[in-house]
Amino acid sequence: MSELGRRLVSHLEAHGPIGFADFQAQALYAPGLGFYASGGGAGRRRDFLTSPEVGPLFGAVVARALDGWWDDLGRPDPFPVVEAGAGPGTLARSILAAAPRCAAALALVLVEVGEAQWPTHPSGTTSRADLPEPGSLGPGPVVVVANELLDNLPVALVARTAEGWAEVQVGARDGRLVEVLAPFGGEQATWCDLRAPGAPVGARIPVLAEAVDWLRQALALAGPGGRVVAVDYARPTTGELAALDQAAWLRTYAAHGRSGDPLAEPGTCDITCDVPIDQLALVAPPDRVRTQAAFLREHGIDQLVAEGRARWEELGGIAGGLPAIAARSRSSEANALLDPDGLGGFTVLEWRP
Repeated sequence: MSELGRRLVSHLEAHGPIGFADFQAQALYAPGLGFYASGGGAGRRRDFLTSPEVGPLFGAVVARALDGWWDDLGRPDPFPVVEAGAGPGTLARSILAAAPRCAAALALVLVEVGEAQWPTHPSGTTSRADLPEPGSLGPGPVVVVANELLDNLPVALVARTAEGWAEVQVGARDGRLVEVLAPFGGEQATWCDLRAPGAPVGARIPVLAEAVDWLRQALALAGPGGRVVAVDYARPTTGELAALDQAAWLRTYAAHGRSGDPLAEPGTCDITCDVPIDQLALVAPPDRVRTQAAFLREHGIDQLVAEGRARWEELGGIAGGLPAIAARSRSSEANALLDPDGLGGFTVLEWRP
């Protein structure tokens, strides 16, 4: 068992079970031992690839989107943009490298709870562990962008038993981490019935209290005229998740592949959960919902790919060296980013407070 696992077993044997959300928070962010706190995460040589890690094209498209939103706001200076869940800063670097028209006004704040990743954030940005307070970035609207953040925020787990709904907690037995069911009723059971009506015995659902709270904070930070844009694994309803096996929507990743039981080796793998949109809508229904492929096409990915092909031909193909190869690579990057069975099938949720 991992070092974090051994410490958790010792703690739980002494103090009793904790909720799955508390366990997930430790597994991902325990100082020096959690997956992200110890430097795990996105990257070609790390554990998985997010859209910004495929190459610079995703950031170039986001830069075009930022230009459009800047225009919509009347080109304010400064133009505060907050990237939540910035990781090592890959998306921010790609945005800045694309030289958007708004660059001179852009005030880019990178929010990353894993401070071990701050040294890799690009110069000219501000790193912090949490969302800024509303109004702290100035009196005007703010754009908040989150790529694959909400699926990483800790979730509570709830199971339908023959006696009713029960919280799935994590305890310790015989030196191992194990699940413990803690029945509940009242308002909590009613909430589960509303989110997953008719769920059979054995069904499970996530409760995204932290994601809901994050959205509430992000909307307050964005303010009137601002924008919150989240890209993630998502499904329309909680009830849809109840009809599936838990492993279909609560997943672990390590070394560029699926990992196993989240309780087995905490701290050595990522733990992610599909985002049920109906739970976020309890704060505010999104103004727009579309696939990542649709979002990227709306903001000019096809034009950027066409420009790359033209540049490749202008430079004489492979004889043009690295600049030509970089231009040509936009085609392969676009294929990955637009793939409906992969990254292109991700959901882009957009709120306009």
